[in-house]
Amino acid sequence: MNDTISAHYFDGHSARLHPASLSVHGALLRIATAGAERSVAFDALRLGEPFANAPLVLRLQDGAHCEVAAGPQRQALLDAIGYRESRVVRWQARWPAALAALVLLIALLALLYFKGIPALTERVAEALPPAVEIQLGQAALAGLEARGLIQDSRLSDQRIAEVRGLLAQALPAHPRVPIRLLVRDAPRLGANAFALPDGTIVLTDAMVRLVQTRDNQLPARGKDELLAVIGHEVGHVEHRHTARVMAASSLSAALSATLFGDFSAVAAGLPAVLSQMQYSRAMELDADDYAVAVLRRNGMGPAPLGWALSALERQSPNEESAPRWLKESMGYLSTHPATRERIARLRAGEDSDDEDDD
Repeated sequence: MNDTISAHYFDGHSARLHPASLSVHGALLRIATAGAERSVAFDALRLGEPFANAPLVLRLQDGAHCEVAAGPQRQALLDAIGYRESRVVRWQARWPAALAALVLLIALLALLYFKGIPALTERVAEALPPAVEIQLGQAALAGLEARGLIQDSRLSDQRIAEVRGLLAQALPAHPRVPIRLLVRDAPRLGANAFALPDGTIVLTDAMVRLVQTRDNQLPARGKDELLAVIGHEVGHVEHRHTARVMAASSLSAALSATLFGDFSAVAAGLPAVLSQMQYSRAMELDADDYAVAVLRRNGMGPAPLGWALSALERQSPNEESAPRWLKESMGYLSTHPATRERIARLRAGEDSDDEDDD
């Protein structure tokens, strides 16, 4: 190529643009500006991938670079220096290959999301120190109190003592973390119960009233229902469901950040993990099984948990103001579709007990 090509030259020391002319001489690219001239070997150039209407960028090892506007001269320069499109670029130009690559990428991401993250979640949850769970639980409780979602109970001291006395019947011989039961008034959450990562279980006044008689007595059946509910939440604590869900949420956010390059979103979103987390169906059933084991240990079958779920299904709490983890996961929601499935499962277990007795 004997003709010269117009270009813009930047020396790498300032943002000043220098008009330049480029010419190829053998295996050298000659760059001439108003004040200087230099020759650079082709193998010392780094060529930016050419785009249809974008300038071609030629980077030099000392930080300088040249820009050549799109057009016939740019193509002539590419031909002169022997540029050949890479295989990836050629694939991008063929839609069947690009589509196949997209399908493969989606399949790999799906495999990572559904298989890789759950496996890694278990490892992260197991490695999470109890001190971290305690701090998270304390912070979550303080946040609920600060927002006014939970307040001091309006029940009598005697009733609160009766309810809190049920916790001992639901505890394992050696709890993984210290577990305590709080009875709190929560008008916006309705009849509910939920567990925090530090082992705190919150039972709402409305949950207690739900199993009382019309004259505000707490019958034996009502205590059994509350024991089942408390046992379910103890199951969440003992199985570290909160830690596992938090780990999965954080890992999913990290995966998104890796793909899209915005790790600031992960850091900013961590405080919201607790308010958005959702137990899986398997975790809810595990907690149900734990509650049934508690009931059996106290000489009962699974019926009280089924009674509690049925009573809750007839309720209509103010769902809009409740965090998602209270509405769909850690509590019992009347409109949750899985509730009916869980009741049917418990009834099936009760029928099995009857057959064994026969």
